Amino acid sequence: MTETALLAVLVAAVGGLLAGRAWSASREGSPRQGRPLFRASPHYTQGLHYLATGQLEPATHELAKVLREYPDAVEVQQVLSHLHREVGRVERAIELHRALLARTDLSRAERAHTLASLGTDYRRAGLLDRAAQAYDEALEVDPRNVHALEGQQKQFEEQREWRQAYEAQTRLARLRKSDDGLVLAYLQTEMGHEAARAGLWDEAEAAFRTALSLDQRATAAYLALADLWGERDPRRAASILESAIAAAPERAYLTFEPLRKAYAASGEVSRFVALCERLIEQDSRDWRARLALARHLRGEDRPGEALGLLLRALEANPHVLLVHLEIWRTLRALGQLGPEEERYAATVEESALYVDPHICTACRYRADDMLWRCPHCHEWNTFVEERVGPAAGGQL
Repeated sequence: MTETALLAVLVAAVGGLLAGRAWSASREGSPRQGRPLFRASPHYTQGLHYLATGQLEPATHELAKVLREYPDAVEVQQVLSHLHREVGRVERAIELHRALLARTDLSRAERAHTLASLGTDYRRAGLLDRAAQAYDEALEVDPRNVHALEGQQKQFEEQREWRQAYEAQTRLARLRKSDDGLVLAYLQTEMGHEAARAGLWDEAEAAFRTALSLDQRATAAYLALADLWGERDPRRAASILESAIAAAPERAYLTFEPLRKAYAASGEVSRFVALCERLIEQDSRDWRARLALARHLRGEDRPGEALGLLLRALEANPHVLLVHLEIWRTLRALGQLGPEEERYAATVEESALYVDPHICTACRYRADDMLWRCPHCHEWNTFVEERVGPAAGGQL
């Protein structure tokens, strides 16, 4: 997790704790006397300052001083435990949360939040059975506890229990009154993949179509549905992929290869050429459409035409290795590579480099392909093509 993302998590935790405390006070009639005194401590103010500026160790040090002065400060103990967990001291976080749960004066909201936090500690430590139990206990105390539901839903995802994850996400959407259609669509897509692997084609198709009914931007569902029909009915597969382009034009490039195969299987290769040409006409900087068309032309033994397209693609995005590699392959097809150039091209092709980098907008995790769920921060639909424009003064 990046420092920015971590800071956001911790600030959200502080806000959630204070909101939970206010909710608890309103439910119980009046707040317990004495606890708010810790907010007058200079260490508390300094700790919040460090937290807000991302200085986690100094924040921990200052808030620990507050806790020594005011051992009844539940909010401070909660924030401290979050800090310990996020910087990797999970055992200390567990210790703090267990100490909180041993108290007999916690409100219902405080107990539920602490149980949910303990569940997240256990999940981070890989103690999944204990995590599941802690989340269940939190929801028994407060069935509407969003913190517990979020942790439970993430654990279902991590264990690839997609149906349970979908149900938990549905509950969360209702509680938060949020539009989680796109996340639900991706979860339905995963359920469809699971059914397809089991040979349950009708169930898989139903899941993919449900995903698209939830959010038509779920490109993964279009791709999976087209793959389901690819061999049985290539024209139908092509139609599905064309719908994907219409729904999310910025991700049209993900459909190029399956579309080319579908058109070829149905004897309509010219439609792929027409599609690429149309996309290039609509956006003169669409290097991916040029790349796809160049590959097609090279496959038809027309490397000269392919090279022209690739040079234009290179002008639009000179930093992506994918275009450079395709140029080398096209030059090879033209017979223009000598022995040294051949060795260089072969070395680059075999190197562990980011050929087509994509980046998570939530945590900046980098991958060499489009991923629907980030393996680092576990958020959905956060990957975009990493794009660096041409140097200043460059012309198309």
